[in-house]
Amino acid sequence: MGKLLNIDSPVMRIMALLADLVILNTLFILTSLPLITIGASICALQTSLQKILHQKRGSVVKNYFKSFSLNFRQATIFFIILSLLTFILFCDFRLVGHLPLLLSFLMRTAAFIGTLVLALLSVYGFSYIGRYKNSLKKTVYNILLISIQNWFQSLFLLVFNGFIIYFSFTSPQALLTMIYLLTFGGFSMIGLVCSIMIKQVFDRIERGAH
Repeated sequence: MGKLLNIDSPVMRIMALLADLVILNTLFILTSLPLITIGASICALQTSLQKILHQKRGSVVKNYFKSFSLNFRQATIFFIILSLLTFILFCDFRLVGHLPLLLSFLMRTAAFIGTLVLALLSVYGFSYIGRYKNSLKKTVYNILLISIQNWFQSLFLLVFNGFIIYFSFTSPQALLTMIYLLTFGGFSMIGLVCSIMIKQVFDRIERGAH
């Protein structure tokens, strides 16, 4: 029994991780309520999860708000740009059916490529901003480069996040279920799965830089 309650035991480490995930999930929801802060909140969540994976725990709350404030400007601008481009692509998909066949095909192809690029920027972007200091232009370029070089992790992230979004909108019951799960730890759990894959990518980049 004493071994189970030891702070370094697997059980206690799992309990500590679950507690951190609940705290991070709550912080993420609270700091996202103004909506304009969602980008900074995603960045803070991903950065905090990366620290946990690197076993640099410290204070979860302190780490979260430190990342939130340090990356607020760039993460917010990045989020606004992604949102605007997503809205434009949505409008393109709605209008493309009214175009002539050839033009419709070309527009659909361009919209598909644009959607793929936006998806890659979304899954990598906020973690990248929290970890590296670059201009937005350089950030976009590097994300697209590493997503191609690490195609397996990129494919996993796209399929994993795509499935969650697809499932959420398959029915009203599925949407309510997902809202419930997200409220009670889902954001941080999904973020943890993504962070594990992203950590592999970043670690590979940093090993190659030395």
